[in-house]
Amino acid sequence: MDWSEVATVGLLYALVLTTLFVAVVIGGLLVARDSLIHDYPAAIRDRHGPQSERGKRTAGVMGLLNAVSLIGVPTAGVLELHARDAGTLGFWPPFALGATGFLVLALTDLVILDWWLFCTVQPRFMVPPGTEGMPEYRDYAFHWRVLAPRPVPWPLLMIPGYGAVVGAVSVAAESFATW
Repeated sequence: MDWSEVATVGLLYALVLTTLFVAVVIGGLLVARDSLIHDYPAAIRDRHGPQSERGKRTAGVMGLLNAVSLIGVPTAGVLELHARDAGTLGFWPPFALGATGFLVLALTDLVILDWWLFCTVQPRFMVPPGTEGMPEYRDYAFHWRVLAPRPVPWPLLMIPGYGAVVGAVSVAAESFATW
């Protein structure tokens, strides 16, 4: 399989995965503005207080929807790669598809959702009641520290890790299919 084809499919499915993730995040915040309060800076969490029951339920649904997306989208992507190539894919094309998808998702989350919307625009649906105007909303470095904590930047390590899982599951599925 040609790597430009893998890149094309990988970017297409990265866009699908990221679009679903953004829709779930924004949709969940529209339902309950405190649904993601556990991801906010400590001062905002402290001022807001405990998460509401509606926020807890919404966060649970959001987690479930994102889990389905994180499983379903790369599955569809790998099936698309198989449809374009009659042979077995092996590890690397599915790895590239998974790693590309998670990289685009992580960058979109950081740049669009965190830095642009949360820190700059601060739409009402992202600001829990009673926390309006807090300086912590403009803490761009907070979001980078969450993405790349020290000493081990485990969220960044999830990018190749997710690719490795997609690649390994694809290889396992191909092995079982040839039995």
